[in-house]
Amino acid sequence: MKITEIQSAKASEARQNDSYISVKNLSKYFERKGESLHVLDNISFQVKKGETVCIVGASGCGKSTLLRAIAGLDANHDGIVTVDGADVTNPAKERGMVFQEHRLFPWLTVEQNIGYALNGVSKEERRRLVHEHVKLVGLRGFEKVYPRQLSGGMAQRAGIARALVNNPSVLLLDEPFGALDTFTKISMQKELKNIQKQSHTTMILVTHDIDEAVFLADRIFVLSARPGKIKRIVPVTLPEPRDRNSYEFLEIRKTIYDEFFAEGQDLEVPKGKRKKPRISVG
Repeated sequence: MKITEIQSAKASEARQNDSYISVKNLSKYFERKGESLHVLDNISFQVKKGETVCIVGASGCGKSTLLRAIAGLDANHDGIVTVDGADVTNPAKERGMVFQEHRLFPWLTVEQNIGYALNGVSKEERRRLVHEHVKLVGLRGFEKVYPRQLSGGMAQRAGIARALVNNPSVLLLDEPFGALDTFTKISMQKELKNIQKQSHTTMILVTHDIDEAVFLADRIFVLSARPGKIKRIVPVTLPEPRDRNSYEFLEIRKTIYDEFFAEGQDLEVPKGKRKKPRISVG
């Protein structure tokens, strides 16, 4: 059987199984000072096409490492990652990546940064795509502006537009709003929600922010401390638009909070006398 036929068969199987992204038995080790550091341990999950998944966990549990494996930026791991039935071994335009820092080229304008990765298209098509994505992320009027002239939120919008301009089927976001102030972060979360609604892109987002995960996700994966394992998958079936102050939102938030800190509780509180942590809502 030819490679193209194998890939086509895998893609057909993925569609039948309703799994657009598949991670099977993924483990990762790093060599550190002559010793092996176990970062991820036998992780398996599937993501549907058009779904938004958030990954939460403590610092150092391997969240970003997992995201890099799905992006194809790190293929040196055990296990298999596939997108639409094709094995992920290298980066590809079909998988856009957004980092915590916008990583825009400082010598290029907003429109030049967004269009930088558009190779093999005519000037007219490039202009159309850039204009379309500038509008999508709400940066009309700032096309000729340089990154140093943008606020943090606006620069991150440009970074998201650059990741989307090649029309990727998957958008991977590594704490994209972690460096922003609270008000800008909430605004950007709403913006990302609108972008996903318009583009129908499959998204996987790594975050430390439990509220952000509940607001954005269809499902939340809670990772354990290193070596990272999936402790729990929490479905989020809240109606849109989501109300951060609703009882249902706070219940899911508390569920994640309890999972997030359960390991520390097990070390300190005898069984039968555990108290669930209280959450203050400000």
